[in-house]
Amino acid sequence: MKINLLLFICSFWFLSKAYSQEVVSLHPLFIEQDAVLIPEIEGSWCIEGIDTISIQKAGDNFYLLKYGSEANPSTFEAVFLKIKDQIYLDLNGVFPDTLGDEYYRNTFLSVHSLYKIEICNDTLQLFEPRYAWFYNYTMQNDSPLKYEWVKNGMLLTFKTDELKSFFAEQNNNQELFDNPTSFINSRSDNKGKENSMLDGSTVKSSSGISQTCIPQFPFKDGWFGGDGDVSVPINATTTLFIFSDTWVGTKNQQSRMEPGMKMVNNSVAVETCLPNGETDVKYYWRNKYSEHPKPIFESFTNRYIYWVPQAFMMNDNLYVLLEKVGPRLAAPPKATFNFSLLGYTLAKISNPDAAPDKWEIEYTPLPDFGYPSKSIGAYVILDGYFYFFVSRHDKAQVLVRKRVDVFDDPQKPYEYFALNKKWNEGLNTNDMDTLINGFRTTTVNYHPEMKQWVMICDIRPWDNKIKMRTAPELTGPWSDEIDIYEIPEVTPGNPSYTESNFCYLPRECIQNYDTARHQMLITYDINNPDFSIINANPKIYTPKVITIQLK
Repeated sequence: MKINLLLFICSFWFLSKAYSQEVVSLHPLFIEQDAVLIPEIEGSWCIEGIDTISIQKAGDNFYLLKYGSEANPSTFEAVFLKIKDQIYLDLNGVFPDTLGDEYYRNTFLSVHSLYKIEICNDTLQLFEPRYAWFYNYTMQNDSPLKYEWVKNGMLLTFKTDELKSFFAEQNNNQELFDNPTSFINSRSDNKGKENSMLDGSTVKSSSGISQTCIPQFPFKDGWFGGDGDVSVPINATTTLFIFSDTWVGTKNQQSRMEPGMKMVNNSVAVETCLPNGETDVKYYWRNKYSEHPKPIFESFTNRYIYWVPQAFMMNDNLYVLLEKVGPRLAAPPKATFNFSLLGYTLAKISNPDAAPDKWEIEYTPLPDFGYPSKSIGAYVILDGYFYFFVSRHDKAQVLVRKRVDVFDDPQKPYEYFALNKKWNEGLNTNDMDTLINGFRTTTVNYHPEMKQWVMICDIRPWDNKIKMRTAPELTGPWSDEIDIYEIPEVTPGNPSYTESNFCYLPRECIQNYDTARHQMLITYDINNPDFSIINANPKIYTPKVITIQLK
């Protein structure tokens, strides 16, 4: 039995550790769009005489491999991908949050262990890179390999795209991987989870709900501001507001200026309209008031976090669209926008009536949508279809849709509105009809008294206007942008103005539309790159609520 291999894959490897003639990689073998799910991989696997290892799905498109005690397991991110129909495994160790502080953990640079795998019935075989082959290839050829010698081992320094190309070129080379180790599934009845399907006979959404109270976002119970402000009306008295980055503190904390402030990447507010016209607010995040607060929607990885661009109710389930946000490589010092959008995930909550920190969340990757070619904007549920407005490089707005009755099925394709003004199957970016040339959209709602669709456009960086468009049909023709509000926080001469403020993400709360007065209720966010300004001014980084006369 190859005990050494098991110990190797179940060890956390660092550049400071001595290698035993192994080949590892500085960079991952995959980008987010490459990761694939293999349902049959889930379960417990064992080698005779050695403790079992557990492989379970985590997040949207990867797994956690664990072994050891339940109280203190060794944990690895396990990402599978295909290169020319061959399945590969990328393993990377996970640091527990309880090990030192963030500064200490960031001083370690982890590497990636790469394997070729084969699955047959209840047997999983792992083939490790053959050190002798890589050594001879390097010594005997004018090798294109990019690598460094580290102790006794070889550290590949290929960038991800170069690494994939190298393995694709060597795909049929039987000498590249050897030393197979067989793992036996300890549960012969282990089966992959089937995709849940929506009952398409009735489409229940929140589009017809009307509320009279005005949203409020007071600092209380440790919540001290957030952005994103996605609203989902549940009934005539209750709305969920789902935030992205959120400042949280201790239970009795009164302001941002006090010690204890931390940020979670998303949180939820449950707003309830009271009979007297007031609003009651309860805030939620995980591990509330602990040393390690966590967001409601966890990515379970340090590769990216989740922000929330859209959310909606459909067939008694809550669906939340999540942006996968990672660091921006080579960002300038003190860059305001030091992040990059990596892709999208769809979260389904089957118990939305529960407290948000008790939600049962199922994550599904959306590999068909990847920035910058297809960035998802507003949504509409109409006549048995779910529509996404999609941006290309934040300029061309196009429209895609999927039938509600197969919305949960990743095998069922999307359709797009094509240049010939018809709906075609697939997502052919080059054949999509451009409905709008302009900045991305945040909300699109139908206003029957106008017989028009109303689109709220996102605020361009450093602009001071909120704009909208209208159209008689989803497919257009859409009007030019119309200025509907001048933002005081970014307009010089206004008492609310602060230099270097910037605003973004205006959204119409359709549940608060006043049909008698024809007034829209809109929330938007105010931010500033200077944290001292944010901390000192509670009106910054707290959702702003305004009303707009809709003519």
